[in-house]
Amino acid sequence: MNNVFDSKTLQSLSRFLILFIGILVVGYFIHSQTIQYFSFHSNTYILDLSYLFNGAFTVVLFLIIIVFRKKFKDQIGFIFMAGSLIKLGIFAAITKMGGVEIDKTIFLDFFIPYVISVVLEVYYISKILKNTQYTDNQQIK
Repeated sequence: MNNVFDSKTLQSLSRFLILFIGILVVGYFIHSQTIQYFSFHSNTYILDLSYLFNGAFTVVLFLIIIVFRKKFKDQIGFIFMAGSLIKLGIFAAITKMGGVEIDKTIFLDFFIPYVISVVLEVYYISKILKNTQYTDNQQIK
């Protein structure tokens, strides 16, 4: 795993983390203020959990993809999709174990930060893969 984090990758990772955390915090603020303004009945525990869970899981998945981007370059899309599926499954399990029934409000409380996370993941992962150097016999056709 030599040179997993070269200067370009570290720079891209730093940009991703700064932008991602900033957008997630702004999204959380807008989401919670919208709920309060319109007096929607929402579980603040689920809202907080959803943003923290999506944020943490996205960062971990992003790091996994960066570490394995050269070794499994042909499977990165599958790793991303599997990670997204696992993220949905774990969140559903956490809410079920917590005795929370998933309704429209709970779904939106999870889905909004999920979409924010996925959009930024796809954008930055595509940039990193585009800049990944391959040897002559590993070039993508």
